[in-house]
Amino acid sequence: MGNLMVPALQSCVSQKSTVTGVPPRRRGQHFLVDAEVVHRIIEAAQIQPYESVLEIGPGKGALTRGLIERARSVLAVEIDGALFRKLEMEFTNSNNLRLLREDILHVSFSELVRWAGSPKLVVVGNLPYYITSPVVSKLVDNHMFVERAILMVQREVGRRITAAPGSKSYGMLSVMVQLRAEPRLLFDIPPNYFQPKPRVYSSLLRLSFRESLPVNIEDKRIFFSTVKSAFSTRRKMLKNSLRSLPGLTAESLQIVAAKAGIDLRRRAETLSLEEFAALSNAIAHLVSYPKR
Repeated sequence: MGNLMVPALQSCVSQKSTVTGVPPRRRGQHFLVDAEVVHRIIEAAQIQPYESVLEIGPGKGALTRGLIERARSVLAVEIDGALFRKLEMEFTNSNNLRLLREDILHVSFSELVRWAGSPKLVVVGNLPYYITSPVVSKLVDNHMFVERAILMVQREVGRRITAAPGSKSYGMLSVMVQLRAEPRLLFDIPPNYFQPKPRVYSSLLRLSFRESLPVNIEDKRIFFSTVKSAFSTRRKMLKNSLRSLPGLTAESLQIVAAKAGIDLRRRAETLSLEEFAALSNAIAHLVSYPKR
């Protein structure tokens, strides 16, 4: 599953149309101010009339209007009080929009699904850079409630999520996301399409969540512990990084390696999902973690 390298949108400052109103910098968020880019994001979301949408951080509603025109219902979660009040005034006559003043990291997805009256949600959001990884992790943890997600993220993070084994960007985030979803970078967006301008490029990321795991995992706790331990120190060989796992010795690691067919002189960033599954399954046959 490689990184999709796509050209950035062409920067045409003098020709671009803008969404009216330039909001101030709030909570590290950079607001989209280009109507053409907003349209491309809405089109990329491929919202169907029967679908329910969760919008994370609507800001001043640049994406919200396009979403409510296409979806059966929209739940928009905004933490900022001033922005929330502006959204209430702007969309007071929108019958299929529900505004929630909440922190998305503390919202129950089972409650969101209940409010939406739909078994699964399409998630759309222009994410503040500083909460991108926590939000993506929350979506992965709640994959059973999410059909797909269309997210504006820092380009570097998008490349980490979509990275292939052996690449410089491949790491624990790559493995954990790709276990539950098929990620794809759709296009890049330069800083001048935002206010205030960020210092880095952004990318539009699509996560298509899987109905089932692409690999066989006998014990998910051991799988997650194995991946975390393997990446605990980058560039460290597996024979050293995996020693931090409870119950494993140098001798038992050799048994694990033989059973999984993996050379312990390799490093975590070279292992595929299938190889991490084989490694954790071999560990699971030797070690049993106490149940919580």
